[in-house]
Amino acid sequence: MPRALLFDLDDTLYGYAPCNEAALQAVHGLLSAQVTCSAEEFRSLHDAVRTEFAQELSGQAASHNRSLFFKRIVERLVGTCQIDLAVDLFDRYWRVFLDSMQPAPDAQEVLSALGSSHELALVSNHTTDIQLRKLRQLGFQSYFGVVVTSEEVGVEKPDPRVFLRALTALGVEASEAVMIGDDLQGDIHGARAAGLATVLTTEFSGREVDSAAADVLISSLAELPAGLASL
Repeated sequence: MPRALLFDLDDTLYGYAPCNEAALQAVHGLLSAQVTCSAEEFRSLHDAVRTEFAQELSGQAASHNRSLFFKRIVERLVGTCQIDLAVDLFDRYWRVFLDSMQPAPDAQEVLSALGSSHELALVSNHTTDIQLRKLRQLGFQSYFGVVVTSEEVGVEKPDPRVFLRALTALGVEASEAVMIGDDLQGDIHGARAAGLATVLTTEFSGREVDSAAADVLISSLAELPAGLASL
């Protein structure tokens, strides 16, 4: 049985898509009250800007920073940096996103049970402030004594350094730990490269994956304890 469990957050412990959808709708409502921009135009511009930052800031946590997204969106629409509007869009996005969050079914029960027998860490590609706020909103803050974000490490999963930072903080070896996540490249391949066993969850993606994609495949967190016992 492993001593330590490393968890991803987004689409592992809660579903990202419904929260993002609600938040983007709210942002468009606020934006369209001040700037002429249809829902379709907004989504197209948002997706383009997000892709731009993924390329420009590849491997950096800043590539996820919504304040950059909304600053550039405003600049594209009105031609100048309207600070108040950009800040208001950022605040509206995250207020609605956080209010929309729901823990994965069985998450509280599973984390509570596993936390009594394992060391738990949260390992995520994002900026630290937002991920801490998500954990608090979900009510998970008491389960994770170690939280590692790509922002503080300076590189993103699948870089092994992200996982190794968590292992060092937990005081365990890679052979004593398991990574649980939804992203095949970032979570699973990255953790394997760092020497960890892996559990791939498809609870929120619903994707079909090869049985050899990870050491254990689960379709819900309720299956995690049995999956860990099989390692």
